[in-house]
Amino acid sequence: MAQMTQPDQKAFEQIGGQVYKEQQAPGFAFLVWSHGSVVFAKGYGYADLASKTPVTADTRFAIGSITKQLMAAAVLLLAEQGKLSLDDKLAKYLPQMPNAERITLRMLLNQDSGLHNYPNTTEHDWPTKGAIPPEKIIAILKTDKPDFAPGEKWAYSNSNYAVLAYIVARVSGMTYADFLKKNIFAPLAMASSGSGFTAQAGAATPYEGGAENFRVAEPQISLDLFYGAGSAVSTAQDMARWDAALMNGKLLNAYSMHAMWTAGTLTNGTKVPYAMGFVPAEVGGHREVWHNGLSPKAGGYCYNAIFPDDKLAVVVLSNAPQGSFRGQPEKIVQQVLALYDAKIPEPAATAAVKDDPAVHALARKMFEQIMAGKLDPSVMTTQMAAALTPELIAQVSAQWKEMGALEDLTLLHAEPVGIGTQYEYTGKFANGTHQIVIFITADGKVGGYRVVP
Repeated sequence: MAQMTQPDQKAFEQIGGQVYKEQQAPGFAFLVWSHGSVVFAKGYGYADLASKTPVTADTRFAIGSITKQLMAAAVLLLAEQGKLSLDDKLAKYLPQMPNAERITLRMLLNQDSGLHNYPNTTEHDWPTKGAIPPEKIIAILKTDKPDFAPGEKWAYSNSNYAVLAYIVARVSGMTYADFLKKNIFAPLAMASSGSGFTAQAGAATPYEGGAENFRVAEPQISLDLFYGAGSAVSTAQDMARWDAALMNGKLLNAYSMHAMWTAGTLTNGTKVPYAMGFVPAEVGGHREVWHNGLSPKAGGYCYNAIFPDDKLAVVVLSNAPQGSFRGQPEKIVQQVLALYDAKIPEPAATAAVKDDPAVHALARKMFEQIMAGKLDPSVMTTQMAAALTPELIAQVSAQWKEMGALEDLTLLHAEPVGIGTQYEYTGKFANGTHQIVIFITADGKVGGYRVVP
């Protein structure tokens, strides 16, 4: 990294304070780990609005799909112990799953197995309350038709990681939650972390809606439903311990770490935009591995970013709905990196820019496709496409239907933000007026989208 001097605490404080000022989350925790220690950790807002319980760096949040990092590590640990192989066929453990004879554990980890995504409540009557036996989830997944042949394409699917959790439990002889506790949480002193319904009690209250009308997510869903794909609960401090252990080689050997942070490949050799529980990326010449997370009606939008070569990690955990908070953690990561490397552009407003017909069309297209439940991933960033799960799309679509059809868009403001441009529109709908915010990256992809009530 070009600048090794630690930034002043006030610089971190300014970043977190500005994000909280925008009031896109009831509460969030923001932590920076650098070169061996936590250099900043603070909570903003409330873990529960009704009781005015403040967020701290030790507040427990449901971290959603960041769970996939833990899940991948669990499989890699068992591989190191010789209890399974990444090239094992799924048929060895779950022969009744679709294409089980052709799917390898590596494909499940890299998300190119073709298994259909879950849980879409319009497709199955998923169990959502209390303790949910994993067998119930697997029994339903066995009935879904695959989306494509194994290794032929890439598609983000929670089913991959739910199946992996089931395999971890079977191979280890203990529940998936107990395996994490014994092999990851306890050794790394992640005392506030856990997995599933039993770990859910006492976590930050999940919210829906927007800044003007945050409301408790109802009915709340048991984290057991998300299993290995999104069942974990943790804190910013515990996630820092996790990130540090990975960077310092305290948990996995070098071979496993290379596999975890290296993009997978299809059978034809094409690289996929996913490694194992992490998305490999590059920002201004800095290698980054990251994952976001959201367990609908159980947790808020969260983000964990690691810059391995720079010994830097940024953790942002929230109880905010994705439609409200998405883009804020990403902005925080960009701003923190800019504090360490002057060559990284500050994600701050500069000269205003005019409306762009292509962006205008994308703003309308995103709304219409979300309402129809059919999104074109080619117009979005990898992160955006991964985050918009069928479950989330169905949830958002149901909320937006009350607004009616989108009739007109008028640009309010547009400004460069980090590695792209944020456009804010006034949207005229059949039943009222709402603000639409869309973030477009430098290569023309949609990196964020929300409708503000």
